Amino acid sequence: MATTEIIARAVIPGERGVLLARHHAKSWHFLPGGHVEPGEQVEAALKREIREELAADSEITGFVGVVEHQYTEDGQLHHELNFVFTVAVPGEPESNEDHLIFDWVPREQLPELDVRPAALKDALLAAAEEAIPFWHPYSE
Repeated sequence: MATTEIIARAVIPGERGVLLARHHAKSWHFLPGGHVEPGEQVEAALKREIREELAADSEITGFVGVVEHQYTEDGQLHHELNFVFTVAVPGEPESNEDHLIFDWVPREQLPELDVRPAALKDALLAAAEEAIPFWHPYSE
């Protein structure tokens, strides 16, 4: 049985698109952010993750939505709730983590990219058109 993980994620817009992260050893992208620690507020966790990943202070500017996701990795079932916020980061963000690369991706290139979870990418694309918060439940 999987435990439910709470993840705080950031949509960081810029002149060159949206900032996406990826591991050096992986080809797919994801939104910056990470796990919420027990007892930690979601917004505080997101600001902490941005400081850790980009060595930058950040300002949460809006709520984008929530995506529920489930996957199996190394035989272990994972269940997560991704809370997504728009975030402003001053200056030109750079990776503060040796294992992470950050890329500016033009919004028109998002449909072709492997962004995970895929439901998050789909919800982001739909939200950009509708400009309303979304809830995307897990479906098999």
